[in-house]
Amino acid sequence: MSADAKSIELAIAAGQAAKSKKATEVIALDVSERLVLTDMFVLATGNNDRQVRAIVDAVDEAMTKAGLKLSLIHISEPTRLG
Repeated sequence: MSADAKSIELAIAAGQAAKSKKATEVIALDVSERLVLTDMFVLATGNNDRQVRAIVDAVDEAMTKAGLKLSLIHISEPTRLG
């Protein structure tokens, strides 16, 4: 069973909020069949700390407007290969 329409709608809103702050590589993953914790993960890339924080704030605002409270935000440190 895949994510319900509301979860997909919220993931789209989160992705659009991230894109509004120029996030790149915005991906929504349907994890509803694998996890009971959530239906969707939305991943996005920012170019620097300032941009990432702006992306997080925009997504948080969009989800708050939709009536949700974010329970976890994970910001990973940049990984350099090579």
